[in-house]
Amino acid sequence: MTTKKLDAIITKIVLNEDYMNKEYKTAGTYTKSARIVSDYENDLIFEQPRAGLMSQELVSYENIEIGVKRTVTTRVFTTNGDYNDNTTITILPNTI
Repeated sequence: MTTKKLDAIITKIVLNEDYMNKEYKTAGTYTKSARIVSDYENDLIFEQPRAGLMSQELVSYENIEIGVKRTVTTRVFTTNGDYNDNTTITILPNTI
C-alpha cells in the first residue's frame, strides 16, 4: 500500500466518526525496503522523523548486583526534521 493511499485512509478515519464506531482488524506488511539500516542502535528502536511526532521514550529496568539499573532513552524530534537522543542511567540501590 502506498503512502498516499494510507494518508487518504487516515484522513477518512479522522474526518468520519462512522469509522470510529466499527471494529477493524489491522494488518501490516513489512518489506526489507521499509527497514532502517544503521549502525546506530537507537535507529533500530525509534522511528525516523515524521509530521506531528514530537518525542519517544524507552524505559528499561535491569536487575544488577547493587540494585536496579533504570535506563531512559528519549528521542526528541526537531521542527527541521532532525532528532536528538539522550540516555540517562539511574541506579536504584537495594540498600533502601
